[in-house]
Amino acid sequence: MSTKYILIILGEPFSTFSEILGKYFSKRTKSKKVIILIGNKKLFNDQLKKLKYKLELNEINNLRNAKKNIINFFNISFKYNKAFSKISIKSKKYIESSFDTALDIIKKNEDKFILINGPVSKKAFLQKKYLGITEYLSRKTNTKNEVMLIYNEKLSVSPITTHIPLKYVVKQISKKKIVNNILKINNYYKEILKKKNFICNFRYKPAL
Repeated sequence: MSTKYILIILGEPFSTFSEILGKYFSKRTKSKKVIILIGNKKLFNDQLKKLKYKLELNEINNLRNAKKNIINFFNISFKYNKAFSKISIKSKKYIESSFDTALDIIKKNEDKFILINGPVSKKAFLQKKYLGITEYLSRKTNTKNEVMLIYNEKLSVSPITTHIPLKYVVKQISKKKIVNNILKINNYYKEILKKKNFICNFRYKPAL
């Protein structure tokens, strides 16, 4: 089954992500995928207005109402005074609700999704409980041995370690972890990207 939906979590309400999306979607709204933003619609509109971008938004509360070639919007409640302000811990529940909404949509539907998240503050949102969003999503979805893959058609990069100080990297690298990453990425290439020749003559003999 091919991917049908792209879910975009707006993340930190006062980041520059609204400007990035405004700049992109003001020039390109047509897409083969159904695009759904998750965040506070009024705040997003206020920010776009301040940045002098105008986008048509289709507010929905279920996937059946989502349309192609328009930006669909799942609204998340959030109180604010100004369109742009300082990032603070006050946005924590709003961001968490945005992630919960996205994960709930994915869980309840059989279609395949691409999930994109806007920037979040490690200090205000993660609060040292998680090294990064990779680990946060892993815990939320009960996923073990998560693998980060930065992918495009020409080059892909997969860090063996993520979101830790350089001085701790060496202790976190092991043959087992490298093999796990390779096998998971190989499966991703074959099952999702439909590429059959990612690993050539790969062999691994476990240590006795």
